[in-house]
Amino acid sequence: MRFMSPAWMKAVAEQWNDHAEIQEMLKNFNATIEYGIEDRPDVPPVMMFVKNGRAIYAGPSDGRNRDFVISAKLDNWRKLTSGEMSGKMGLMTKRINFKGSMMTALKHMTPFNIHMNIMGEVPAEFDF
Repeated sequence: MRFMSPAWMKAVAEQWNDHAEIQEMLKNFNATIEYGIEDRPDVPPVMMFVKNGRAIYAGPSDGRNRDFVISAKLDNWRKLTSGEMSGKMGLMTKRINFKGSMMTALKHMTPFNIHMNIMGEVPAEFDF
């Protein structure tokens, strides 16, 4: 599956929903999150809607209001999904561009790092 494709995002959401720790930590969390690749404008962004900690939609971004927008260059996404760089490190070094409530992000840093790990668990083709 191509990285950041709608099918890949759906597989990430399925992994998210199967992850007990995320479900427990985010049981009251609701958000619309968009993901993009900064240096690949030809790859449309994808998004995930989370309601009470469960992903209820994952696929193409439809442009609706987003609570969070997370983007990075393709090489930095590779580092994040391989575990070479943590989500926290990506945010702190600005290798991940983040729009949204930083207070909420910091409050949920552990689930965010788990989410980055889940992204790495879903097989993805980066050479496209």
